[in-house]
Amino acid sequence: MNKLIQDLIEKGMGNFMDRSRDALAWADEIYLNDIKDENELAQRYENLDLTKVQRKVINDYMACATTVNHRYADISYMCGIKDTVIILVSLGLIRGVEAEE
Repeated sequence: MNKLIQDLIEKGMGNFMDRSRDALAWADEIYLNDIKDENELAQRYENLDLTKVQRKVINDYMACATTVNHRYADISYMCGIKDTVIILVSLGLIRGVEAEE
């Protein structure tokens, strides 16, 4: 099963994931409101009177949090694919793949 997931990644699943996820995200009202709020908060952050050291720590923290969240979203997406394949294998709708939990 993990080989199947690895093969999907190597065959461009990442691009498919991004297109599919983006299409849903840009149609989601809550996501769009959160993006608007994020942009407003970013502007407010830029206007704060911070030292270079303070700004660097905050920027590094925000970059790390963003990277962690993006990676977690990708992992979640791949878990969804893996779980779907496991279900389809257990129902006999896909053959030739070993189901593993």
